[in-house]
Amino acid sequence: MNWPTMIVLCIIVVIFVSIIYFDIKKRKRGKGSCSCGCSGCGMADVCQGQKVTKE
Repeated sequence: MNWPTMIVLCIIVVIFVSIIYFDIKKRKRGKGSCSCGCSGCGMADVCQGQKVTKE
């Protein structure tokens, strides 16, 4: 592998790892990945284990 290829590969790996890290951190804080608030979600009754009453 030449240097430019290794640099691009390192940048892609850093971006990928940071996305995974922030997703895990968000889930530990109790936030889901959808960020819609689950009020209009079709799966609102099972989203993050919260019971949502449908009106």
